[in-house]
Amino acid sequence: MDEVLEKFLKEEEAVIKVKHNEIKIEDLEKNIPIGVRIIIIGEKRKRVIDLGMLSFIYRFCKNGKAFATDYLDLNISLEDIYSRYNVYTELEFLSLCQSEEKNNLHPDILYTLNKLKSYLMSKNKR
Repeated sequence: MDEVLEKFLKEEEAVIKVKHNEIKIEDLEKNIPIGVRIIIIGEKRKRVIDLGMLSFIYRFCKNGKAFATDYLDLNISLEDIYSRYNVYTELEFLSLCQSEEKNNLHPDILYTLNKLKSYLMSKNKR
């Protein structure tokens, strides 16, 4: 994981590409800054992931470890993710997370998460 973070900072790109075996679930135990975005490339599919959000989910959200494990597994489609967690992305999952730790996030992130949560809740009522 340190190599991935170093690569992200060194390349100064908005998103970096990494192979699926470069990220391990244990790496998410670290406090990774939100905004470290990667494209994880597997044999069959690719997935854009914000490692900071996924790390937060892994450490603080109910069912976060299971979600993060499934989300990193590129053998699991986003449709399968949706059927298990009722969300497609880590941003959606984080918006529904009820951890008090969310209050420590930047106010702009909290605003976005709250707006997304309202949208998801209203969509699910339909």
